[in-house]
Amino acid sequence: MVKAKKSRLSFYIFAALVLGVIVGHFAHVGIANPAEIKSISGYLDLVSSAFLRLIKMIIAPLVFTTLVTGIAKMNDSKVLGRLFLKSMFIFVVGGFFSLALGMFLVEFFQPGKALHDVLLTSSTAELSAAGNSVCTTCGATLKSFVESVIPTSALQGFVENHILQVIVLAIFIGVAGVSIGESVAPVFEFFDMISQLMFKIIGYIMYVAPIAVFSAITKLVMGSGVSVLSLYLVYALEFYLGLAIIWMVLLTIGFIVIGKPLFAVIKSMLPLYSTSFAASSSEVALPGILANLERFGVSKKVSGFVIPMGYSFNLEASMLNCTFATIFIIQLYGYHISLSTEILMLFMLMLTSKGIAGVPRVSLVVVAATLTAFGYPEVGVLILLPIDSFMDMGRSATNAFANTMSALFVDKWEKKHNHD
Repeated sequence: MVKAKKSRLSFYIFAALVLGVIVGHFAHVGIANPAEIKSISGYLDLVSSAFLRLIKMIIAPLVFTTLVTGIAKMNDSKVLGRLFLKSMFIFVVGGFFSLALGMFLVEFFQPGKALHDVLLTSSTAELSAAGNSVCTTCGATLKSFVESVIPTSALQGFVENHILQVIVLAIFIGVAGVSIGESVAPVFEFFDMISQLMFKIIGYIMYVAPIAVFSAITKLVMGSGVSVLSLYLVYALEFYLGLAIIWMVLLTIGFIVIGKPLFAVIKSMLPLYSTSFAASSSEVALPGILANLERFGVSKKVSGFVIPMGYSFNLEASMLNCTFATIFIIQLYGYHISLSTEILMLFMLMLTSKGIAGVPRVSLVVVAATLTAFGYPEVGVLILLPIDSFMDMGRSATNAFANTMSALFVDKWEKKHNHD
């Protein structure tokens, strides 16, 4: 049922994309008056901005509850403390590699600058106008970053939608609760239920996505022409190159660590990865991955711990997308991001990218939160909305693959030291 709903939503988004291209093309060709195009664009903005405001509405509670419950789950690993440390080491190394890879690729190819140049020559030319209001110094220095991170009240981050402050509060509550122990377990259960509600609301908001896609792509093509769509293809190819690099790196390391048996394991998993790709969710492959790993001799204790935890902490493809998409949008507005800001952004994304597996297109929420935190207009996520469904398919399959490799690495690590 869930898979069918996701498939229908993906179909509706694709249909809205095609219809938007057609309507936008005829409007671009048939309307010669730039003022009239601008007027129509204003009406199309009503839908797009409503969708964006719905996303902004849910950002702070979603990040807060996800992070608190993620920390709470760590308390369940006391008996498996060794597995936890080994798993987290692999997750953190893989996560930083994916985030850095996304930054490198987007800075190397500069896809945002290409789209920026095209849109500046269009009749709408709205990027330059929106960019004038961008805070280009936000988060640029360590002092300003530290001052912006610490809120003056517990609710300030929620009221002002300041995600960094929300993260700080969530970490304090999570760590304090874990240190107290079982007596505050109901509090964590409450936050877990709220987190589930937030993800459900995200699902409801995504029902508006096809209409927002139609409005955004119609406005884009109406102002810039059909030629702008070729740049989407370039963006997608560059992003999938990043996913291919993740696969190659993990397979290479896996062959060195595990040897030839690795390929038999991965071959048996390919249908599961294909299912994740088609369903845009890495979670649909979870039961099959666990069964296959056990069949190939991986300890059930290892796979049963590493794989589920990986769905919150080992989202390598999603992390790649977060840096790639965020800096792409910053480039789109014609700004150069400093190395210090990129490093601060990397550490923030290391936290905010957790817990988003299995929820299609929710990575756009993370991107929007990051843009807001560093002073850039989150409206740029609407540029990526038309193709994010296709990008999400590759992200889901790669996340499932990365979790498989993590379980294999931890299992090999355990056996090497003669642990049962």
